[in-house]
Amino acid sequence: MATETLRPNAAGDETSIGWQLPATGEHWEKVDEETPDEASTYVRNYLTSYQRDLYNLPASSGSGTINFIKIYFRCRQDTSGNFYAKPSLKSNSTVTDGTEINLTTSWATYSEQWNTNPADGQAWEWADIDALQIGVSLKGNGSYNAFCTQIYVEVDYTAVTEKSSSDTGSGADVVDSLETPEAKSSSDAGSGVESTPMQSAILAGSETGFSIEALTSRLLAAVDTGYGAEAGGLLKDLFATELGEGSDSLIAKIEMPTKGGGMKLWT
Repeated sequence: MATETLRPNAAGDETSIGWQLPATGEHWEKVDEETPDEASTYVRNYLTSYQRDLYNLPASSGSGTINFIKIYFRCRQDTSGNFYAKPSLKSNSTVTDGTEINLTTSWATYSEQWNTNPADGQAWEWADIDALQIGVSLKGNGSYNAFCTQIYVEVDYTAVTEKSSSDTGSGADVVDSLETPEAKSSSDAGSGVESTPMQSAILAGSETGFSIEALTSRLLAAVDTGYGAEAGGLLKDLFATELGEGSDSLIAKIEMPTKGGGMKLWT
């Protein structure tokens, strides 16, 4: 799995937290740092009702299946008492607040995870991430403040890796990556169930077919050797340089002589 981290880069649709430090500039600038600067920059609220900020994010660069998103927010309270914070997000037109956290007087980083998009209950898509806003809601005690100094979101996803014709597969490692049949070149090596998705294979003279690889429709060149079930149900020409063994003899075959002596037809 992979993770992409996105941090605020612009104001979102809501800037309701009443105070910030420094007092000038934008609220998102007070919470966007990669390394938290604690009391140097923050947003704060001392009122006993929640106030909320939302922040825009840069475009994502990930690809694959999104497993979940997790919002991190770093907060503390002014003094002892009851002070609270909640992570917030806006997806599509739906604003969602997370679980309420009772703060302490020390800076601490909290987080909450969303496995699906709360706007529709469906799996996250990259279009959802590109339109996502994140934020924080703060509540003081009427005299002292709840603070937030940092907020960001992590997108956890499983990247998709496509296998090329030069890849070597073993066992069942290709089950998740092969969506359509893929032709194999003479430089490829096949083993296990790797050949299962293939509709047919044409083997060059330098290749050797094993196991269920031989069950597909194939043409053997003059220097190939046929074994086991390779010949099952197939009509093929065996030249004088070829060696037929096992069930090879159960099929109709034409043997070309090496020197004189005419042609032999075996049934």
